Amino acid sequence: MTWRPMPPHVSHLTLAQYSGWNCCWCGTPLVRGARSAGRAPGMSGAHDLSVEVYECGPLCPQRPRRPSQTGEIP
Repeated sequence: MTWRPMPPHVSHLTLAQYSGWNCCWCGTPLVRGARSAGRAPGMSGAHDLSVEVYECGPLCPQRPRRPSQTGEIP
């Protein structure tokens, strides 16, 4: 299983990102080549506002990167 970053919380998304029109990380309009970034979590009381969000790809400049696993103890 590959590591995937957790999508941003729905309260941090623009309307275009929430609607799936723009990348959830950088806000670039998704014309082609978009892929699912996962489910952005969100709640308002008892109401689930979570939504499927999309990214422009693994090379998106704003996409969080996997933490290094050097094995060093801080």
